Amino acid sequence: MIRKLLLPLLTAIILLISNSSVMAIDNYFLDAVVFNSSDSTDGRIDVYLVIPYQLLTFEKLGENFVANIDVDVTITDKDNNRIDFKHVRKTITTADYRQSQGAAGEFYKTFFRFGVDNGTYSVSADIKDEFSGNLYEREREVTVIDFNKFSFSLSGILLLSQIEEVDGKYKITPFISDNIGAINSDFFAFFEIYNKNEPKTVKIAYRLLKKDEVVSEGELKEINVHVGNNQSFVRIDASKMSLSGEYIVQIIAYDASATEHDDKKVLAITQRSIKHHETLISFLEEDINKAIKMLRYIATDAELEKIENAKTDDAKREKLSLYWKELDPTPNTAYNEAMNEYYQRIKYANEQFKSYTEGWLTDMGMIYVVLGPPIQVEKQSSMGSNIQYRLWQYSGNRTFLFADKNGFGNYRLERPYLFNEKYRYKK
Repeated sequence: MIRKLLLPLLTAIILLISNSSVMAIDNYFLDAVVFNSSDSTDGRIDVYLVIPYQLLTFEKLGENFVANIDVDVTITDKDNNRIDFKHVRKTITTADYRQSQGAAGEFYKTFFRFGVDNGTYSVSADIKDEFSGNLYEREREVTVIDFNKFSFSLSGILLLSQIEEVDGKYKITPFISDNIGAINSDFFAFFEIYNKNEPKTVKIAYRLLKKDEVVSEGELKEINVHVGNNQSFVRIDASKMSLSGEYIVQIIAYDASATEHDDKKVLAITQRSIKHHETLISFLEEDINKAIKMLRYIATDAELEKIENAKTDDAKREKLSLYWKELDPTPNTAYNEAMNEYYQRIKYANEQFKSYTEGWLTDMGMIYVVLGPPIQVEKQSSMGSNIQYRLWQYSGNRTFLFADKNGFGNYRLERPYLFNEKYRYKK
């Protein structure tokens, strides 16, 4: 019996997986952008934070629902010396329970400004959610130049989802994601132009690069630049970023005589990295039939058959969209937490549990997709054979034992012998 082997003959290494209180996530937004400084420092770092309500834990207090957060932003140099630090404690209050759960897409946003000298810095933001005890961490690296050394220069780039001009000034909405793949339309790159000498006319354009190769170049746009600080933006065609991965977006200022992209006529250039990773939307577009098959851990046979029997791929996409819409815990927002969590688990299973077949089709993949990450994992090996075991433990004293009997990482479910539960979203 396997149970007899487990006690005297097995050694176990305990790996804590999901009970850590520190989480690195993509569900809150951090951006750090370098601009010229108006004080004695060489430049400044503007830090933007946007924290969705759905990330936080709200508790009932009187007639309202309240969440408390502590936000710490730290600037460190390349030698890990702390250069500056700012803290804010915020109580977020709403009278609407559904709003506290993220149903209305509400978020808390805050902004920090740091004056620094030229150099390379790490910008880290820690968000502590009081009622859950969770700590969310994000970090960015930025380089600050000495703007005073240049007669003409450009700031860093701030990505925007929306921009409008009000009384001669721009009202901007930062793009709340690191992944441009999350949008289906163009996006904007906002920046400042610093001109110390006489007013001049220049031409501005963008360039997209992937692995040092030019993916696309925008048309040159002529603008008039006065002495001092000038604000500007360009619209970037996101459709050119068809491949997943890291990109570099450059904003280039050319001499007014330039008629095309010409490195010999560059006045100044600024750039930043951006991501374009596969989103659920793009995934469903690429292989709708596979996306439907992946519903096996959540949908009933009748529900699967209804979607699969649609005559065209477009009809299948529509039925699949309606299926997930009915399961959306926050239907008033564009973000479907249940669908995202489900397919993210599929993705993780493919990355971690691949064997003779795709990871999501393995026994480990099945348990992971339905129940999520275990509380802890024990790695076990038999002294009398080459069989490798993994014991997954979940809350409620539930355990799942997997065995790899051939040494190729093909872990099969040994105990319990049957598992027929379905995935259910839990906040």
